[in-house]
Amino acid sequence: MSKVHVLVAMEREAESLGLPCSVIGIGAENIRKRIKADDIVINVGYCGAIGLEPGTIVEPSEAVSLKNGARIFIRPKFDFLHAPCYTAEEFVTEPKFEAGAICDMELFKLAKIPCKELYALKIVSDNLNEADCEEFDGAEQWAVVRDIVLNIVKEAR
Repeated sequence: MSKVHVLVAMEREAESLGLPCSVIGIGAENIRKRIKADDIVINVGYCGAIGLEPGTIVEPSEAVSLKNGARIFIRPKFDFLHAPCYTAEEFVTEPKFEAGAICDMELFKLAKIPCKELYALKIVSDNLNEADCEEFDGAEQWAVVRDIVLNIVKEAR
């Protein structure tokens, strides 16, 4: 049976999700080494964006390294906006990717881990403004994401 790993970057994301999960740190500094090839990884959390309203739920269609441009495609599974997710080493405050794309600090690292399935849902918290990110709540969006995560976990059992 596959083990399901629900991964978030920040403690406040874990609190908003309200489900058992692992906080891997901003930049995925604490990625669990126990993820096996037959495990399921679910990554949910906040992201920045250009040209998308805060509160938009996005399912990344690919993870792209802002450091070297490497791309990992992610098969869509849900009926949300699909967009590239650029992973940066630090909080991005200047446009470094196209409008309609999102930016985080974890997904590319997670997408490199061999696993049975990767699910990713991101909630736009800001338009490249760290203060806006810190103030964003998104309770309604977290409720939607929580239901999806619960369904994935149920189906994996």
